[in-house]
Amino acid sequence: MATLTSSTLKLYCWTGSFNEIPTQAQYTITKKNPDSNNLIRFEIGELVQDYIDVEFNNNYNSIKTTCWWQYTKTNEYSDLLTPTTSTQYGLATKGYTYFEDGLNSTLTTSKMFTNSYLYIPPNIEYFIPVYKGPNGVSNVIFYTKDSSGIESVADSKANPATFSGIPGTENSNDYINYVSSTVQASKIEIVSTNTSSSSYNSQTGSAIETVYPVFLDCSKYINYKISFINKFGAVQDLYFNKKRTDSFAAKRDNYTTSTIKSSSTAVLYNQYNPTSIVQDLSVKKSITLNTGFLREEYNEVMRQLFQSEDVWIREENKTVPVNIKDSNFTYKSQLNDKLVNYTVQFEYAFDGINNIR
Repeated sequence: MATLTSSTLKLYCWTGSFNEIPTQAQYTITKKNPDSNNLIRFEIGELVQDYIDVEFNNNYNSIKTTCWWQYTKTNEYSDLLTPTTSTQYGLATKGYTYFEDGLNSTLTTSKMFTNSYLYIPPNIEYFIPVYKGPNGVSNVIFYTKDSSGIESVADSKANPATFSGIPGTENSNDYINYVSSTVQASKIEIVSTNTSSSSYNSQTGSAIETVYPVFLDCSKYINYKISFINKFGAVQDLYFNKKRTDSFAAKRDNYTTSTIKSSSTAVLYNQYNPTSIVQDLSVKKSITLNTGFLREEYNEVMRQLFQSEDVWIREENKTVPVNIKDSNFTYKSQLNDKLVNYTVQFEYAFDGINNIR
């Protein structure tokens, strides 16, 4: 049996078309076999993530949350003259799994969010992230009910045609599609060929995941849209439609100086000149938002919001970055809390006094 002595990994990361792979590897890593067990492991997840430059400015057609990766691994053996080489490639997002999911878990849903209910303000265009890679979403169907309660198709989006086979000119960011609609739907069916989905039907060759929109009453408070990168690496929208509180904190450093002035005739100081001088003043603005009453399944949505590294708020026709200010989150239930409402503190991810000059 051939004994593995060392392995060299060349890792390439890039965005854009798959066939535009860089000519030079971003990382070259060589490892020796520590115990002659013919197994050398490489962890590339954090290396690849460095090349995912997330960009979102409320334009769902130009969201950037992914990149391509490809590696070439060359194994050296003590009793083989010619090294063996293998190549693998894939699509990377800023998504993650939980420990309970196990190693290299399979994507069991083609809708790129976990909740089955969507709380949406009425009369707006809303966006649904879906996967359109191999076995991805082929159709999104929006249903409405008439006054008699009879349901019928109001809109159908067959545009997210799925990709299959080895990629070519496909852009990495095209694999997550944001299907939009203004229909005040009673339900939405997301149709895919994902065989790993619990709703997959072998007779029809498709899986149907159903989502139920709930259109919010926004007669009293303004709806604020928080967008964040969820566990699938997609941008998910969450609306806060109850009380908002604004605050800010100022941080300053002071030093003491003498203001005495002397002349040939007198020594004096002006009482209107300060002796305690402010320097390095910075201001951080914060807001507290409330979701209103939601279903218990939003515990998972809030968990992903708190774990997200990329969060934005839409206000005054601008999309600006914010960070979660809270450090702790407590799960809520109808049994313990009667009505489930979430209060979240956000801090703007920039200084209140512009220091970008």
